[in-house]
Amino acid sequence: MSKMIRTNSNAQNNTNISNEIATGSGHHHNNRAEQPRFFEESFLPQSVRSDYLSAAEETEYEISVNTRRVYNTSFSVFSRYCAEHQLQALPADPRSVISFIGHQKELIQESTGVQLSKQTLTTRLAAIRYHHIQAGFHSPTEHPLVIRVMRGLSRNQSRHVSDYDQQPIMYDEVEMLIQAIDEQVQPLTRARDKAIIQLGLQGGFRRSELADIKVQYVSFLRNKLKVRLPYSKSNQQGQREWKDLPDHEPFAALDAVKNWLSLANIEDGHLFRSLSRDGKNLRPYQMKDRHSGSSSLLNKNSGFLTGDDIYRIIKKYCTKAGLPAKFYGAHSLRSGCVTQLHENNKDHLYIMARTGHTDPRSLRHYLKPKD
Repeated sequence: MSKMIRTNSNAQNNTNISNEIATGSGHHHNNRAEQPRFFEESFLPQSVRSDYLSAAEETEYEISVNTRRVYNTSFSVFSRYCAEHQLQALPADPRSVISFIGHQKELIQESTGVQLSKQTLTTRLAAIRYHHIQAGFHSPTEHPLVIRVMRGLSRNQSRHVSDYDQQPIMYDEVEMLIQAIDEQVQPLTRARDKAIIQLGLQGGFRRSELADIKVQYVSFLRNKLKVRLPYSKSNQQGQREWKDLPDHEPFAALDAVKNWLSLANIEDGHLFRSLSRDGKNLRPYQMKDRHSGSSSLLNKNSGFLTGDDIYRIIKKYCTKAGLPAKFYGAHSLRSGCVTQLHENNKDHLYIMARTGHTDPRSLRHYLKPKD
């Protein structure tokens, strides 16, 4: 298995690592022996059963629906690899995980002709970790050798991977998108999609955040639009967070959002709704009662846009506007917000208050030094 470790400048060190992997020496321990042993009563009284089930329901919100879907897909890839090579996927040996990384990092994607990015491989490992923890096992992804392999992978500049950075949508591009939206026949479609583009840009929202905005979170003040975020990627514990969006900025969202709500006659629930195929009407809106106990399609959440819907809308208008759609996506609105504010000489604290970033270092991904 020594070919798993690249042998270049430090042959002796790589030999030692290979020996550790092959023999299981060093920091490798028996996974089963490491498992904590919890005390469990032989049975719980019926009187606490409803309390137990009520608390257990909260695990539904541990991660987002989209993240759970991605983790399930990634873990199925790992499971197939293990089955093909007669390895155990759950619980998995750290050496199996390293072998899987070695296989995945060399894959060439047919659609792009490049290798999987480190971000994709990291997601694969996160999925393995998640499923192990869910099953009550210690995660093999935390083994020191797995960590060292991933650290080396992040420094390997010889791999040919896609550049996943989406270009920012700036004011010039927004003007082109608005022109494309104005070509839509139905007023509801025009109003909704303008509100999505302008709110997404001015507020620096992630696409999931845009999709989750409720009407009751939006306040129209004299000179600004105020949007409350009960939860976000950087605020998953429900701390108080809001965005103040002044109406004097170019392509300000206040009038666009107000116009959309007026035309759609929406008073509560999700801000951005699904439209009928002809664009003349809103689709029926309903939210499933989580305590109803019914899995019927009649009780399925429906009638509002998801983050993926918003992604497709932005792609569609980029194509209509003549912009290279492959370089733009929903995140282009967020990066455009950061870049545009920076070019207008706003400092890091101002930008972070707008976008919800909690660490100034995270802005470096978007900003280039000024000349």
